[in-house]
Amino acid sequence: MKISKVWVDSEYVHILTEDGVELCERIADYPRLRHASSDALQDYEIDRYGISWRKLNEDLCFEYFMPLNNL
Repeated sequence: MKISKVWVDSEYVHILTEDGVELCERIADYPRLRHASSDALQDYEIDRYGISWRKLNEDLCFEYFMPLNNL
């Protein structure tokens, strides 16, 4: 899966795939993200596998965003 955009708002981590599909994960489902400040949520890095919040010690693989029936 190739990702063209990643963004975080107060409730979700969003990704946009190169083919135009938008997927998201609820921040509330990840305790380290749920309890993080807005600034900390915006301090992430992206690589070809996923998103990393180094200061929060949290990583999300892009595959987590796919519905189970699409894996």
